[in-house]
Amino acid sequence: MSDIREKKQEMHFSIRDLNLGIYIPLHFLVALLPIYPVFILLYLYLQIFNYNLQLALVLMPPVLSGLYLLYIIGVVYLTKAILIISHKLHKPIEGKNIERDFDSKLIYHYHLRGFVKKFPLWLILRSPFHFLFRWMFKTFGLYKIGKNVTIYDSWIGLEFIYLEDNTIVGIGDVLSSHLVDGLNRLTIQRVHLQKNAQLGHDVLLAPGVIVGENSIIRSRAGVPKLIKLKPNTVYRPMFDNSLYTKDFKGTKEWRKRLKEIGRIGNS
Repeated sequence: MSDIREKKQEMHFSIRDLNLGIYIPLHFLVALLPIYPVFILLYLYLQIFNYNLQLALVLMPPVLSGLYLLYIIGVVYLTKAILIISHKLHKPIEGKNIERDFDSKLIYHYHLRGFVKKFPLWLILRSPFHFLFRWMFKTFGLYKIGKNVTIYDSWIGLEFIYLEDNTIVGIGDVLSSHLVDGLNRLTIQRVHLQKNAQLGHDVLLAPGVIVGENSIIRSRAGVPKLIKLKPNTVYRPMFDNSLYTKDFKGTKEWRKRLKEIGRIGNS
């Protein structure tokens, strides 16, 4: 009997994490509900131009693009409505060594918000309206996206992501503001790219990482949690491609280039 009780306790986290009774209705609400007004508008369009099929076909591409854009906007604002309710019930916070107890409001709402954000994030990344990225993050809150930020096909954390002006996030990068430490501990800390910071492809940044101004992290490097990287510095992956190290030659050349373009002084 004691063995059965211990196994149930071990399974506690995985069982609580898969609350399909909540997640499936939320998915229906966010992904499917905005389709209905789009279909209604498409039906009205076809009825209006029923007398002239050729004109309807000529105008069809921009009309479909507009309806697709309308669908994305509907998805984002429905997601925002759910986030507002979640924020009211439990305010998002940062923390270290948080107990990962799915009975707690903090963990429950953190996972709920993360679930509903994934679909609009995926939808915009794979749409022709990639410029909506900044607008979506600004609408959701808990993000800061500066001017002239470039984000390629990558995974941006669920919350607490700060990208200042002229930063670049490469293909396949992972910016994770949360990390599960063992079975029942969680770290939630902001990931911060300061001005002009650049990430190559397949770069992994753990929670609490701050990339200094004008710094570059080359492809396939990984930075552990709570690390602050120096400004005006180039970092490269180590031999096993799992961690990072300073690229001394690259840093020297890069700082020389920064002086030439006036980003740093000559002192």
